[in-house]
Amino acid sequence: MGANRSRIVKWYLSFFLSERTATVSAVLALAMMPIVLYFGALAGTLDLAETYDLIIRFLLVATLLHSIRKHRLLLMQAATVGLLFCMLCAQSQYSLRELVGADTETYITMGLQGFIFLAGELMVLFVQSLVCVDHFVVHVARRRGATRLFVNRAAILFLLALLVVQLIIAPTLSFGHAYVLHVWTLHLDELVIFVLLMCAELILMVDSKALVEE
Repeated sequence: MGANRSRIVKWYLSFFLSERTATVSAVLALAMMPIVLYFGALAGTLDLAETYDLIIRFLLVATLLHSIRKHRLLLMQAATVGLLFCMLCAQSQYSLRELVGADTETYITMGLQGFIFLAGELMVLFVQSLVCVDHFVVHVARRRGATRLFVNRAAILFLLALLVVQLIIAPTLSFGHAYVLHVWTLHLDELVIFVLLMCAELILMVDSKALVEE
């Protein structure tokens, strides 16, 4: 049991501390953004706010990748904070305005998959909020207890699992084909961005721990 746990931890660290993982996830995230814009325009749901959000997201992902490859910790911290808030703002707009505020009944009447999708979006918003708060507690307030570090990593892993669930459910929703593709590509983009953010979080944790030990 202990040996299996040790192998899982080693795989987890080697995967998320790998520059290759960060590079692949960042490239996928950047490549997905024009596709998100295309399907959003095709579905007629794209507005200036979402376009602006994707532009800022593009710049922050590129900056975060650059900081990871060059190991510039201050820039990495700034890009991580910016990207976390950018993702949180976009998710709050989608969950609280478009879903809960205007279209709750539409999702409920779809049946179980509609209800799960709506609940999943609200859960994604909650976990993103937790990740943002915990990031500031760990890296800004410098309270790096074992529990807080565990919560930070577990929350992002749980968020990745939630996004996978949303990717599975989205194609079953009874919306127009273009809108479903827009939602699906948007969530796929979010998934790879949070893989990139997990890489940055682990690098920052490892370096801050080494700094304290010195």
